[in-house]
Amino acid sequence: MKTEINDIAARVVDLLMDVVCVVDLEGNFVYISASCEKVFGYTQAEMLGTNMVNYVHPEDRDKTLAVAGQIMHGKEQPYFENRYLRKDGTTVHIMWAARWSENDKVRVAVARDITEYKRYERIQSSIYKLSQVAHQADDLSELFQRGHHIISQLIAAESYVVAISQPGSNRAKLAHCIDGKYQPKDIIKLSDRSALGEVIRSGRALLVNSVKEFALQQEIEAGCESQDQGNWLGVPLITQDNIIGALVIRTHRADGYSRHDVKLMEFVAEQFALTIERKEYEQRLHHMASHDWLTGLPNRLLFNDRLDVAIKRARRVEEKLALLYMDLDGFKDVNDSLGHAKGDLLLSKVANRIKSCVRESDTIARMGGDEFTVLLTEIHDQDAISMVLEKIKTAVNKPFVLEGNTVNIGISIGVAVFPEQGQEREQLLRVADNAMYDDKYLKSKEKHKINS
Repeated sequence: MKTEINDIAARVVDLLMDVVCVVDLEGNFVYISASCEKVFGYTQAEMLGTNMVNYVHPEDRDKTLAVAGQIMHGKEQPYFENRYLRKDGTTVHIMWAARWSENDKVRVAVARDITEYKRYERIQSSIYKLSQVAHQADDLSELFQRGHHIISQLIAAESYVVAISQPGSNRAKLAHCIDGKYQPKDIIKLSDRSALGEVIRSGRALLVNSVKEFALQQEIEAGCESQDQGNWLGVPLITQDNIIGALVIRTHRADGYSRHDVKLMEFVAEQFALTIERKEYEQRLHHMASHDWLTGLPNRLLFNDRLDVAIKRARRVEEKLALLYMDLDGFKDVNDSLGHAKGDLLLSKVANRIKSCVRESDTIARMGGDEFTVLLTEIHDQDAISMVLEKIKTAVNKPFVLEGNTVNIGISIGVAVFPEQGQEREQLLRVADNAMYDDKYLKSKEKHKINS
């Protein structure tokens, strides 16, 4: 009867998902249950008589031996964690409950495979970190870079690309890229059968199975999205209104990606898309606050800020800058006779003509009404200023066509030069404004003289 009970107990132990084992003083397995094959990949026959430390992950061996010594001195260990190496070379996380049997001079332990739990724990931690990064990143480049670091701790991602689709075209800009074939800021064409194009067009994740090198633009056969595993994984970046791009990772590892990886990457893509959308909204608000709604030029607030910065630089490097203050001649007559809509159109056209007369490094602003300013930096002589003045006057004096109406206006310009005519912003603005009114007065006086 006792033998039967022992046999039943042995069979029941072998049915357990946890591994029951007995280790002698030297650390050799004198008993191990059948579930060892499922957990460690080795059969009972392979493990019996071998030393347990041979299976422990090299980085965990010292702490494992230290805890084993504590157990043999009578200290129970109900929650000790370490890592073992499976027969196939993969790592398995184990939680041990172990105690010492003084009568038998053996350690009795139960091992539970907590690999999936540890993976879930890492994923939860990474999700939290990604959420934090998404809300705290100062710019998108920082978000993409830190996002890749977090992703790489969970998933193989030798190639990592964030592609933003270009509205109204079949092209995408690589906002961030770690890929041998492409570089950040590259613009790539999305062919009809490219994997990246498929993700952006369909708005669905795509998993491609290939043991060969798989570049971003490699063409794929229809139906690849049904593959269960692969080494190329792309997920769409979706905002409330649009599919704005895709997040792609790629690995050379043969085992590729799983559907669990797809879910994780979809969460990452969601965080990226939300942050991109928020940053774009913030940029729009900032642009609205610092630019003129009609012409798109910097407004008074932004111009004053740029002027202050330019003065500090000019003072530091001992160079000149020039401030041009401009007012349109005859604008009120056009506005009154043709209406405000055409007056607004005229202001937009004037802004474009002035813009065409200066360098990209110079700042043009609409200060309000029909008043404009230009900040010229790195001025070497008076001739450079005079040349710009003449170009602006010539451009503005040409006729404007406003939806069928042709109008002629002029422009009065005053100039103030740093440092000769002012050391601070208010001084320069006052000098240039007064000079502009002097120019307007002289032209009015000349016109009156001609008419009389």
